[in-house]
Amino acid sequence: MNGNVFQRRVSFYPFYKLFETMKPKLFITLSIVFFCTSYASAQLGIRAGVNMANEIQTFDYEGISSAFQNENLTGYQVGLVYQLNPTRSGFGFEVGALLSQKGGVFSLDSTGVVNSFVKGYHEINYVEVPMNLRLRLNFGGVVSVFGTAGVYGAYALKGKTVFESDLPTLIKEDSFDGFMDRIDYGYSFGGGVELIKKLQIGATWSQGLQKRDGNKSIADMLTTESGGMVPNLKPTSKNKAFSVTLTYLF
Repeated sequence: MNGNVFQRRVSFYPFYKLFETMKPKLFITLSIVFFCTSYASAQLGIRAGVNMANEIQTFDYEGISSAFQNENLTGYQVGLVYQLNPTRSGFGFEVGALLSQKGGVFSLDSTGVVNSFVKGYHEINYVEVPMNLRLRLNFGGVVSVFGTAGVYGAYALKGKTVFESDLPTLIKEDSFDGFMDRIDYGYSFGGGVELIKKLQIGATWSQGLQKRDGNKSIADMLTTESGGMVPNLKPTSKNKAFSVTLTYLF
């Protein structure tokens, strides 16, 4: 009987030592959680806004790249945001889930290079997840100003290219060759005004870092002087956008 008791004490000894070793880490972790929940207020919000998006297209053909002109495409942005705002310090965090439309308006007059002229616009609908650090400065509890900086990741749901000409408008749906062909990611920064801790009016500038395969539909429209396809033409593109948004926090 005594031997069994001794064996139980011996078998429990490593778990006791492990608990003793983990007590400082456990205490620190619980302290951080307590601090965050005690001195921060979490709010869920609805965000809607307008994107002035531009798609930077480049071609491995200098004459075509120099002839390509980009302009802003007006798109939309709508979705949910979750903000963690400490009540004592001005630093906070924000994460969102948004539907965001990007792309660009283009015109290409390469008649002096390969005998092509095309114009139209390209739009892609993304599911976008922004993650931002926030700094909020409060003025009397009614009006605040804030700044944001962070990163985003996005996944393309669908896209299309609309070619405009004297002939009937031609619409081509985008084809994505693989998963990475749909991915976009980059960084952003912005700022705005907050009223009564409920209503936020903000502006954000974002720049894509992913150099994606460019719009294949545009490349297909370019022909040589003999009417054939331009050989070895590989377009690439990056997204950038300026967004103005309105956010309501619950």
